[in-house]
Amino acid sequence: MNMLTPLPTAKWTEATAAHLLNRAGFGGTPTEIEAVRKKGLAAAARDLMDVKSDAANVSPLPWAHPRNIQAQRMEIKAAKDRGEDFQARARQVRMMEGDEMLDLRRWWLERMMIGPAPLLEKMTLFWHGHFATSAQKVQDAYWMWLQNDTLRRNAFGNFGALVRKISRDPAMMIYLDLQQSRKEHPNENWARELMELFTVGIGNYTEQDIRESARAFTGYRIDMTTQQFRFAPLQQDHGTKTFMGKSGNLNGDDIIDILISKPACAQFIGRKLWRFFVEDDPRPETVNAIAERLRAHNFEIRPVLREIFTSAEFYSERVIGSQIKSPVQYIVQTSKLLDTPPPAAVAAQNAMRQMGQILFAPPNVKGWDGGKEWISTSTLLFRYNFANYLINGDAILPPNPQQRRQGADVGFGRAAQLTEQIHRDPIDIGKLVPADVRSKPREVVDLLATRFFQTRPAEKEVETFVKFLETRGADTTDATLRELIHLMMSTPQFQLA
Repeated sequence: MNMLTPLPTAKWTEATAAHLLNRAGFGGTPTEIEAVRKKGLAAAARDLMDVKSDAANVSPLPWAHPRNIQAQRMEIKAAKDRGEDFQARARQVRMMEGDEMLDLRRWWLERMMIGPAPLLEKMTLFWHGHFATSAQKVQDAYWMWLQNDTLRRNAFGNFGALVRKISRDPAMMIYLDLQQSRKEHPNENWARELMELFTVGIGNYTEQDIRESARAFTGYRIDMTTQQFRFAPLQQDHGTKTFMGKSGNLNGDDIIDILISKPACAQFIGRKLWRFFVEDDPRPETVNAIAERLRAHNFEIRPVLREIFTSAEFYSERVIGSQIKSPVQYIVQTSKLLDTPPPAAVAAQNAMRQMGQILFAPPNVKGWDGGKEWISTSTLLFRYNFANYLINGDAILPPNPQQRRQGADVGFGRAAQLTEQIHRDPIDIGKLVPADVRSKPREVVDLLATRFFQTRPAEKEVETFVKFLETRGADTTDATLRELIHLMMSTPQFQLA
């Protein structure tokens, strides 16, 4: 077995410290990178993972509380029965949900950027893509917040415990129709995705396993008054079930326990972790090593992450600077590096849509493919335009009418109907380039390249940036330096982390 090997102390440098902050969080400024370097790798990894409990126990947003959905639906039905304009009331409810989803996206982006535990948020994002659930079908912002809270509270914990919690999560139950499953007609959606996408992967189960698993999960319900999970024993199939060679009156938790005991589960989760944090195409021996560590730690995620982030393999030359930033990573990290507030909620939401990663609205139950799929001609052009927006405050137009109609399907609320442009103040160049450096083109380029690339660009690119400044002569105005920064952010290297 090819085990992960610890990174030698001599290889802990500014470059490797920057890599850790890029992958285990959302990047770092030169000051943050130097502070992490001085800590040493072991202390830096410990600080990222051993976060205070209040970082995971987040206070809910003001609107994030259970509502009596049953009463809300009955109110709309009663208005219809009375011949009143019930459609207006239904539209009002949909717009409220859209406004809350807009606020939820804003809130999470801000936590990623300025929250106390970047790795915790990054891991929550990982689980969000793994247990993909969309507001388009769930249509309840509180349930989407609740799932996000569950993922955060259990992000570093036991994988089996997290799967059990997700099986009782209202958003997931709605998304995969689990709440409709009853003993006379077991619904197979959750049973299939539990195996195909959440635990063991395609090829490691049979159609009969799906049918038997679906029977075991019957009786799972949502109380529409409290918006919480409830179990309906009269709707559960109590008969004998045979699943992956085990027979008995199996329930949902039994199915999950059996799946996690399978070697394929450790392989499946290990590969996804390595793809998310390290490289798109992990080698078989690496997947085997991570799977072995998952089993050795009884599927506790925290110690496995610690071993990944302190391994020489994580810091190999082929890994550093090789990962295409996801749209969410791009938005958060770019804002952080520019030392500017995150974009306004509407602008951020529009940017996520244009770049292909809308929080709480994955394209399907598989989540986002990631990797090279993040980049196309249109998404790359938008990245350049979005960088210009953050740098100069130039307006980013909200979606056109067709996009607004599409946006309504994923909970965009009143924000989707805006027609005016969205402006912001230009960045403060004084935060990035000291006054005594501005007249020295090469020093300016070195300073900004260190900030935005971490690893030094090729000399040809450096010379391009230097010449850009030199052609301006003594003109090192804020506008000129903003142009230089936009030029740097419009390079392939800036799209990588």
